[in-house]
Order: sequence, then C-alpha cells, then structure tokens
Amino acid sequence: MDTLFFVLKFINTFIFVVIACFHFYWAFGGKFGGTSVIPSIKDKALFSPSPIATITVAIAMLLASFFSWMPLLTNNATVLVYGNLGIAIVFCLRAIGDFNYVGFFKQVKGTLFAKNDTYFFSPLCLLIAGIAFSIYLIIKP
Repeated sequence: MDTLFFVLKFINTFIFVVIACFHFYWAFGGKFGGTSVIPSIKDKALFSPSPIATITVAIAMLLASFFSWMPLLTNNATVLVYGNLGIAIVFCLRAIGDFNYVGFFKQVKGTLFAKNDTYFFSPLCLLIAGIAFSIYLIIKP
C-alpha cells in the first residue's frame, strides 16, 4: 500500500508541477500551445487571460502539488486531508464542465480547444480527481 500511495502522490504532484510550469511560461510571454488551451468559438478565443491571472493559476497548481505531496511527511494533517478532497471535487467538476465550452458535456465542439478538451484536458482532470480522491481515502482521519 505504501508504494501505491507514493506512486499516486507522485503522479498528481508531477502533473501539477508541469501544469504550473506551462502557466508560468505563458504568463511570461511564451506562445507554444497557447491558442489550443483557451475555450473558443469558431477558433476565436472566448477570453485572453492576463499574465496575473495566468500566474494565479500557476500558483494554485503549485499549491495543489503541495497538498498532493505533503501527506508523505504529515499523514494526520487535517488541512492536507481535506485539501486532497477539495482537489478531487474541483477537478471532477472541471471534467464534467460548464455544459457549454469545457468538460465532457460541452455543447461547442469542433474547435481546436474542444478537441483537446475531449481527448486530453477533461480526461486528465478526471485522472487528477480520481488520484486525489484516492489519496484522501488513504489519509483521511
């Protein structure tokens, strides 16, 4: 069980750090992949996130990586237990989506973002949610 627990925490931590790195890259002017990660209609982006908003998301991902990894050191910390439950809920809701532009039940399909969301982003969110919920079940008080 300890090996499985370690692997689950490592996977989520790794995913969160990679996502954070991409957001920092975009916040400081990086262009690679930027057009394919924002919801769009007819390949026109619905919004243009500011560098501050992008950095905020990056910091949130680093905080999520903290909640995923730290139970190795502090198994009984209530905030870490419920942090993982919170991650599971947030990413499960993201996978379900807003029923318009993001998630498995989106209405707008056919754009580059919609295709990426269907094949990569929403399944990744579901994976993150499942792992976080598993971590929560393992360390819950």
